[in-house]
Amino acid sequence: MERRKYLQIPGPTNIPSSVLNSLSKPTINHRGKEFEKLVAECVAGLKDVLKTKNDVLMFPSSGSGILESAIVNLFSPGDKVAAVCHGVFSERMADIAESHGLEVTRINVEWGKAVKPEDIVKVLEKDENKGLKAVCLPHNETTSGITNKLEDIMKAIKETGHPALTIVDSVSGLACMPLKTDEWGIDILVGGSQKGLMLPPGIGIVSISKKAWELVDKATMAKWYWDYKPMKERMEINQFRYTPPTNLLFGLKESLELIKEEGLENVWDRHKYIGDAVRISAKAMGLKLFAEEGYESNSVTAIELPEGVDYKKLASILEDKYNVIIGGGLRKLSGKIFRIGHLGSIFNTDIYAVMGAVEMALYEAGYKVELGTAGKALGELFTKNN
Repeated sequence: MERRKYLQIPGPTNIPSSVLNSLSKPTINHRGKEFEKLVAECVAGLKDVLKTKNDVLMFPSSGSGILESAIVNLFSPGDKVAAVCHGVFSERMADIAESHGLEVTRINVEWGKAVKPEDIVKVLEKDENKGLKAVCLPHNETTSGITNKLEDIMKAIKETGHPALTIVDSVSGLACMPLKTDEWGIDILVGGSQKGLMLPPGIGIVSISKKAWELVDKATMAKWYWDYKPMKERMEINQFRYTPPTNLLFGLKESLELIKEEGLENVWDRHKYIGDAVRISAKAMGLKLFAEEGYESNSVTAIELPEGVDYKKLASILEDKYNVIIGGGLRKLSGKIFRIGHLGSIFNTDIYAVMGAVEMALYEAGYKVELGTAGKALGELFTKNN
């Protein structure tokens, strides 16, 4: 008999049944009125989730593709940008920029630590000629399980008076944690379908401020597929420039309705509660969190592997015996941490099952933990808050 799998990597995530059902609808004419209505509803819903009145564009794309779209649309070869680098995905933005001939000032931060406002302010204040055209940073870095305090960072950037744009990667933050695009002054906000929006991969999302459009008008970087201008023209009439991921849009409409029904702020609060639950149960088992205290992500928790526990053995036990799939450490963190994703469609009983499985798998992998410790910690938390 088919058993449920708990896909607890940092994304793609578990997909709600109503979203899965919507994906199986018969495909419609992507040039017809029914499709135009679908696009209009999705764009309106996305603006609500992003808390923006800026233009919102969608591309058939992964998160990495939509990151590249920002680079090729805003800049010309030789332009200067600054990029926060403290994990695989924040470094990717810098790598993309450099591959297109931009001069990148990397703001290197130790992996597991958050970037602080003063780290960025220092770079902007040194830029006396105001040559830097943008600051690129992640909202949430899944490599190490940290969330940057975006509101404080945006405020500090604004107070410098530097004209640099802000480009924020919120692929794993969108629909999981507080995000106020317009209020915080984010010029480019990048997201994807496969995480907090509870869909399969395939839709890249970008919001573009008026200030950013001014840079788009001046940019000379070569592009065709990613060109914002013709896509904006098409999306103004609720169309795509080329073949869209029609059935994913059915799913997006449903996921946006689920978020609206729960209430966006309630979704943020749920993710924090679930994130806290994972951390509390991990600490109860004597495990050490990898992320800097006070900056732990509510999308994914990175946990240091106990001495003597092999990641591959742990992951194998979890998947083969308990149907729980977790993530490992990337690059220099390989074999040092494991990561538990807890974003999207996830609730108390899910975490109770997942952390119970993690405890049993750790025990079987040689870690000395008293069985029932995780469940006891979670039980006390959940019953106290009911």
